[in-house]
Amino acid sequence: DVDRCYSCSVTITTDGQDSTVTERFSAEQMTHFISEGANIVLQRLAVILGMKSRMSFKALGVNNTIVPATYAPLESRSMSVQSVTLDCFGIERTLEDEEPTTWQLYFLSDGHMYTRSQINSPVYMKIKSLPDNFLKDDEADWVFPDFGKGRLHWEDDLEMYSLFLDRKEELKEDHVSYMRRHPELKAILGDFLQFLLMRKPSDVIEFAADFFSSYSSTAEMKPSFAHSEHVNKSAIRSE
Repeated sequence: DVDRCYSCSVTITTDGQDSTVTERFSAEQMTHFISEGANIVLQRLAVILGMKSRMSFKALGVNNTIVPATYAPLESRSMSVQSVTLDCFGIERTLEDEEPTTWQLYFLSDGHMYTRSQINSPVYMKIKSLPDNFLKDDEADWVFPDFGKGRLHWEDDLEMYSLFLDRKEELKEDHVSYMRRHPELKAILGDFLQFLLMRKPSDVIEFAADFFSSYSSTAEMKPSFAHSEHVNKSAIRSE
């Protein structure tokens, strides 16, 4: 929202009656936050890229609070799907809530989930058949598909637009402060524009190089505005 805070509302139904609880979190509290949707993507990437050590983020707990979320690699296992034996890579995810909740997930080498189970829960999920687009290549590195580069509609993203405005004001203040500390800058630019309009060179870049080289202590000494004088003399002869 306008205060750069995030709101999360949870609706609880008890005996047919709905009650809604809303919590607000600051941008600082949401640092390293991983939503439930992003959680699956994160684990698939961890498998494909090769997760080696423990990772820590933040997630939404059961009581609508921000809690630590940890990911730890599990030992690989060989599992069978449709009479095909495959190596599966495991990740253990734990939400450090009032009552910690832990899941163990195993993935195929291309990131497809194979099994998912929750510690101390009788529910156990497992795929029955290999995905149609499952790819197995033991000799080559994975090549990520090229989906093309679409236009980023950052103006429609409240957070990104807010960051853009903050950065814009920061740069503006920095530039104004620099010019205030160096009043000679306006005089130099004013002189340059005045000479540029008087000489009207055909090559503005070359003229600018001639003009500003006179301020360099290491530049080779040569007549000022040599290029523009050459251009002007040629133009006079041709007339």
